[in-house]
Amino acid sequence: RASRSVVRGGLLVKFCRCPSMSSMPTAAVPKLIVFDLDACLWTPEMYELSGRPTKYDAARGGVAAGGDVVRLFSGAAAVLARFLPGGDPRLSSATVAVASSTTEPAYAATCLENLPVSPERGETVADLVDHRQIYPGSKGRQHFPALQRETGVPFDQMLFFDDCTYGDNCGDVARSCPGVACVRTPHGLTEALFDAGLAAFARGERGVLDAVKDAVK
Repeated sequence: RASRSVVRGGLLVKFCRCPSMSSMPTAAVPKLIVFDLDACLWTPEMYELSGRPTKYDAARGGVAAGGDVVRLFSGAAAVLARFLPGGDPRLSSATVAVASSTTEPAYAATCLENLPVSPERGETVADLVDHRQIYPGSKGRQHFPALQRETGVPFDQMLFFDDCTYGDNCGDVARSCPGVACVRTPHGLTEALFDAGLAAFARGERGVLDAVKDAVK
């Protein structure tokens, strides 16, 4: 997307990811980049929380949820920051989506709306996300087909990141939606895994990208 407007402090702020022509990438970049939420972008998982998420607590560094605090993984925060204005020009044409089978979709929505990508700047994760599929269900048979219908992006132009802790969501998506490039993030999203996924996508690799295993730390 070229631009997006959100309201901050009563003011209309317009975000624009518009790289100069000299910085335009030559390598293929996914049209749609999809992130899982629990254990991929943030921790703890929604079902583990002792209370309903409320607001961002700067002193605790995350969204307060009873006695718990939901925080982005450091690698995930670094990756998401690359989608902000002035970030990675390679990603200027990519659309961002999230797909989660959490049993607490309202909790996840609160965290998306309140977790800042960078506390110094103020944009939240929700400011970067164009499409959401957040509900219990199969990512391969429900979430990704729904994203394809919403966006019109073919499966072979999608890149997906998921921790696959409780089930092989990457395998499910690869089988049900041939063409999607899928990266497992067993310890949460890292910049190394993200970059390895982008590189494998650019090489034309699809399905579960086992070639990125070296990036898992």
